Amino acid sequence: MRATTDPIKGRRMLTMAEAADLYNVSQATIYRRIKDGTLTAHRPGPNTVRIDPRNLRTAFERRSAA
Repeated sequence: MRATTDPIKGRRMLTMAEAADLYNVSQATIYRRIKDGTLTAHRPGPNTVRIDPRNLRTAFERRSAA
């Protein structure tokens, strides 16, 4: 897994593909979670999306508990 580091916060950030692989879901599922507000994403560039693993964990734990 090749995660990038958020230069401002110093955290490891995941790409959409890495986030999808981590939870064994499609990238479309990750995108839907971002779009519906369940998952927060950072957009450092116009075509770049990065996800904090802690937000990913929270989004999928909350989803499975419901």
